[in-house]
Amino acid sequence: MKKFVGFIGILGVLLGMVKIASAADIYVPGNYTTIQAAINAAVTGDTVWVADGTWTGTGNKELTWSGKKITVRSVNGANNCIIDCQNSGRGFYLNGAGDCGTISGFTIRNGYVTGNWPNDAGGGIYCYSFSPTVVNSIL
Repeated sequence: MKKFVGFIGILGVLLGMVKIASAADIYVPGNYTTIQAAINAAVTGDTVWVADGTWTGTGNKELTWSGKKITVRSVNGANNCIIDCQNSGRGFYLNGAGDCGTISGFTIRNGYVTGNWPNDAGGGIYCYSFSPTVVNSIL
């Protein structure tokens, strides 16, 4: 009986040391200064929360990720969170395979690309072999 109780005690300590994986909330600009930096840090199951405002420039357009099923969402909805592509590029560029998660609560404006189909299409959101869920957004 003494050996069994000792084994249970050691097992309990070991299990206590194991970190159970769980989804994280990542905040822009709280944790990262750009949306892309937050997406890069995210892993499957995480949510990237983007604060109110107009987001422009490098790291805040042509947003992309692959192999991760994440959610990228605004804190207070499309009327309060704008990705302005400034007539140079697109809001999201999703090129890969499968279900890539969710985009929620953005206004994407002034997206513009030129060139030939299919590589230069989609001023708001470009999807090729991806199936994102896009909700509560304005393009």
